[in-house]
Amino acid sequence: MVGPAATIATIVFLAIFFRGPLSRVLAFVQRPLVASGTWIGNRTVGIFDAATVSPERVARLEEERDQAVVDRVELERLRFENQELRSQIGFLSRRKDMTVTAAIISRSIGPAASAFVIDRGTDDGVSVGLPAISGDGILVGKVVSASPGSATVRVISDRDSATAVTLLNGTRTIGVANGISGTLLALRYIPQDERIETNDIVVTSGLEANVPDGLIVGIVNSVTKDATSPFQSAILEPLGDARRLAVVSILLPESL
Repeated sequence: MVGPAATIATIVFLAIFFRGPLSRVLAFVQRPLVASGTWIGNRTVGIFDAATVSPERVARLEEERDQAVVDRVELERLRFENQELRSQIGFLSRRKDMTVTAAIISRSIGPAASAFVIDRGTDDGVSVGLPAISGDGILVGKVVSASPGSATVRVISDRDSATAVTLLNGTRTIGVANGISGTLLALRYIPQDERIETNDIVVTSGLEANVPDGLIVGIVNSVTKDATSPFQSAILEPLGDARRLAVVSILLPESL
C-alpha cells in the first residue's frame, strides 16, 4: 500500500514532468472563456450606458455644449471690440474730433474689390468722402456711398482708392497712394532726389477733402529706383486690416 508521502511525491513528479503540456491544455481551455467573458462584459457595459445616458440627456448635453461655444464666441467678440474701442477713444480724445462709431456688418476683401458695410448712415451724419479709422488713428478707408441706416466704406488698398499722403522722412515727401492688389498701396512719381527708405512711416497729408492730416496710412515695404527715370516708386503696407476689424469710427465734417 502506498503511503501519503509517496502519493504526494508522485503528484509533484507528474506536475513537473507534464508542466508544459498541461499549461498548453489550460491555455486552450482558457482562451474561449476569456473571450466570452470580454464579450459579455462589453455588452453589459453598453446596456448599462444606454440605460444611464438617455436620448433626452444626450440632447440636453449637446445643447449645453453648443450654448457654451456660442457664449465663448460672443465673449471673445466683445473683448476684441472693447480693445478696439479703447484704442479709438484714446486717439479721439487727444484730437477732440467729432466721430460716430459704427459696427461692420458685412465685408468683401479681395484683389477685385475691398470694401465693407457699416451700420451707420446719413441719419447719423455719415456722408460720402468721410474717413473711417481704427485703433490709434489708423486710416482704414473712406465712405463711398451712404443711405439713412448704413454706408459702404472702400478700403484704402482697393484698386479704385487714392489717398493724399506724406512720408515722415527728412523732406516730408508728399504724394498719392493708390491701392493695388487689394492688400497693398503704391506711391508713384516720387522725384529721384527725395530720400525714401524701407520702414518709413506714411500718414495722410491733409491735402484731400474731408481727410485730416496725420492719420496713419502704413509703412514703406520696398522702394524701386530707376536710373533712367526721373521718378522712383514705393510699395506701402497699410497698418489697418479691414479683415479683422469689428468696429470703426467715422470722422465727421465738423471736426475736419
